[in-house]
Amino acid sequence: MQVTDLSGQPSGVSAEIVDWRLGRHPQVPARGDRVHFHYRFHGADTSLGTAVDVCAVDRHRVALICETLYSSKDGTGPDGSPPDGWLAPEHPEQTTAVLLIPNDRSVNRRTCEQDPKDGGGAHPPKSAGVGDQL
Repeated sequence: MQVTDLSGQPSGVSAEIVDWRLGRHPQVPARGDRVHFHYRFHGADTSLGTAVDVCAVDRHRVALICETLYSSKDGTGPDGSPPDGWLAPEHPEQTTAVLLIPNDRSVNRRTCEQDPKDGGGAHPPKSAGVGDQL
């Protein structure tokens, strides 16, 4: 998936979900199944970082949970495996896919409400959330 910048143009960075599965997090197994996924960013400057939303969705592509995923956390494991993440939807068994949303979320500009003089300009679209159809 090509990540897009604030103007909707390709940023030169791509991201992918390599794989995912349901499983218990090794640090909190008593909390039950979670969505465990591996991901990769390609072309991202990890010092500046790119950020995209990652969502676990059901069979209708309705978001069960979404979080922001940062390329600055991207790194290869000691065994060469891609980096991983965990999502904890209320009903993990309903998860049928893990999706990335292509909008770069790394820009955190002040809004007009926070700064009427300088807060204008381009802003990333609102983050995806629980119940959103993707």
